[in-house]
Amino acid sequence: MFGKISLNLEQINVFYHLLIEHTGLVIREQDRESFSEKICQRIEKLKFNSPEDYYQLLNIDSFDGRQEWEHLVTFLTNNESYFFRDQQQFNLLRNELLPEIIERNQAKKTIRICSAGCSTGQEPYSIAILLQELLPDFQQWNLLILGIDINQIAIQEAEKAIYPPWSFRGVEKEIRQKYFREINNQYYLARNIKKIVKFQQINLVKDAFPQLDSELKDMDLIICRNVFIYFEAKAIAKVINKIYHTLQPLGYLITGHTELAGQDLSSFNIQAFADSIVYQRPADTTVTQPQFININSSLVTDSKNKVNEQISLNNQTSNVIARITKAQKILSTSTKKTVPESEAIASSSKSNFLNNQISKKTKPSENKITIEEAEKDWHQKYYNLAIQKLQKILQKNNSNLQAYQLMVQIYADMGKYKEAMNYCQQALEIDSFAVSLHYLLAHIAEEQGNLSEAKRILKQIIYLERDFVAAYLDLGQIYRQEGDKKRAIKMQQAALEILKNLPPDTKISERDNLTTNQLIMQLETGLQK
Repeated sequence: MFGKISLNLEQINVFYHLLIEHTGLVIREQDRESFSEKICQRIEKLKFNSPEDYYQLLNIDSFDGRQEWEHLVTFLTNNESYFFRDQQQFNLLRNELLPEIIERNQAKKTIRICSAGCSTGQEPYSIAILLQELLPDFQQWNLLILGIDINQIAIQEAEKAIYPPWSFRGVEKEIRQKYFREINNQYYLARNIKKIVKFQQINLVKDAFPQLDSELKDMDLIICRNVFIYFEAKAIAKVINKIYHTLQPLGYLITGHTELAGQDLSSFNIQAFADSIVYQRPADTTVTQPQFININSSLVTDSKNKVNEQISLNNQTSNVIARITKAQKILSTSTKKTVPESEAIASSSKSNFLNNQISKKTKPSENKITIEEAEKDWHQKYYNLAIQKLQKILQKNNSNLQAYQLMVQIYADMGKYKEAMNYCQQALEIDSFAVSLHYLLAHIAEEQGNLSEAKRILKQIIYLERDFVAAYLDLGQIYRQEGDKKRAIKMQQAALEILKNLPPDTKISERDNLTTNQLIMQLETGLQK
């Protein structure tokens, strides 16, 4: 452990929940120790006497507190990015979405795009370059690409628009030569591209948007890729609602693949393309427009609003006081040695706080443990807690296939493929024909880059269940990656025939609950190309 200060499990959890509340960021179980070390480093750097003092700095809204959040977020977040990252989605932008947006906005010649989680700027600048390539009358358009990120230091780097050669891996040499100037092995972005991109520090979870005095409004397209993978489910839902109201009618949202699994997306029209799934705000003008927040307004004429605001403020103050009081009970009892999770749970009877608080959440009665509880923990990324509950379920019923399947999914999400495959094999000994388990094995093989094994398993699934449409679609995607267009089309056609025999509103769970009609449209569009 770093230096003299260290945190026990309960103290780590206090800071972890504060991080979630403030930023929505989730720390994976395997990264909790590193998270603890970084908290301790900040405590020692600021010369605080106890974790409690540092917690109060973070928890109270003050200039010093906001400054420290910037330092901490910079410490915790990953700024790794490069130009034209995720070629498939950039193909979708180039061939489908941007041409449609350009055509729709031809009369007013205005386009507004947001890159959320923009890091050091490679993504928004890539989009600007793409627009330059697509617009012959580029200079006549009023273009805005807004890059937003919680990390102020990353934004400062983005505004410089100076990049090392490593930022161009996979980028065509012509693009680099056309839009950048090389000086001392550093690449400086062309001014005509740089001037249409702006940057703003935004906390997607805490900050209110859209706002009248901010550029973050009326967007034709919002790209938010590889952001939600770090968020808990509640934070994702909150941000998605804000994004919906920040889009223009018919505006698009693009996320990373499967990042919104399990979310309520009923307010969007979901469109499936060969390269990605996108979410579109409907054109219906009867939808209630968002209430913009004018933070420059100093007068409140409605007395009822004043009363409601005061009540809300009182409630917030009470919540803060209660949270600090609860945290003090934990943080004021600082230990010199980090307690492993297994030891902390085993010794819970020795801690009043654990008896009164933690045990209620982490040690429910065995008779009351359900798959639904474990699923909830899984969605919130409390992986170890979900695993503990599933292990107890399996101790009572070692033939519970649903528990095995969830266990496999959790270990796969954690990147622990060996454990995931082990549980999968145990489950298959109970039911060797469980197609859902074979499908998980196929995905694990694909995640590990073993495409030949993934293909073998997917073919086995089709043998076991000839109408399992997701297996055909996945095989088609693998064949397309391998450049075997003929076989890819064959798989798509097979999937299309199966879908046409299903009720039109049937949801395909393996495809983010898209309906058969939506998948049919996707496949027919892809086959026409």
